[in-house]
Amino acid sequence: MLWAIETQHHTETLMILEIGMKVLVAHRRLFEHDQARLFFGTVEGYDAGIARITGYTWLRDGFRGGFRRKDDLRTKIVAIASGSVIVYQLEASLDLEALEIKVEGDRVVARDGHEFLMDLSEGAPVNPGAPLARR
Repeated sequence: MLWAIETQHHTETLMILEIGMKVLVAHRRLFEHDQARLFFGTVEGYDAGIARITGYTWLRDGFRGGFRRKDDLRTKIVAIASGSVIVYQLEASLDLEALEIKVEGDRVVARDGHEFLMDLSEGAPVNPGAPLARR
């Protein structure tokens, strides 16, 4: 997907996704009990709203809690304009091999052991000692 930006003197075309960009693809959950599915990877190609991304799938582990990474490196073809995924641009320095997703207190965070940190929590943090808000 290209965006054209016109200024007074010239038109500049911007590519939304570029080769080498690190991204998180979060699949929208369509039903109440759908589990979170996340895919962290590197953009290998992009054209007309379709991206080829190589990386790792992360699934919520219903048995032990938290998340687990599938062992196999995969290349996915993702229609980013489909409305069924949300794509986040991540820092270029993210180390995909070192990435971990952990539950820390009332938050779910992704870390690579270096500089990268992303809060993946959904909704408001749970604080059992806090009074309930009035509705």
